Amino acid sequence: MKFDKSLKKKLLKKLNSYINEEAEQLQHEDEGLSKVLKKLKKKEKHLKKLVAAERDVDEREMLEQELKIVHSQRKKGIELLSRVRKEDKS
Repeated sequence: MKFDKSLKKKLLKKLNSYINEEAEQLQHEDEGLSKVLKKLKKKEKHLKKLVAAERDVDEREMLEQELKIVHSQRKKGIELLSRVRKEDKS
């Protein structure tokens, strides 16, 4: 059976994707987490500005509570991202 160059390339690419499937999955997780963390960072900065500008005590407390939640989510996400990156290097 004779293979032409394009078929060889296609088969090698497919084989390589099977071998590196786990690495690709970790890369996709890394990219997804990075995007979410960037959005959380932006939201956290926005909430800090709102808290600083708010005059009403009750509204400020609500914003501070939301800020604490966003901060803790971001902190957990950063820890998860560091674990994913460690697995990727292994």
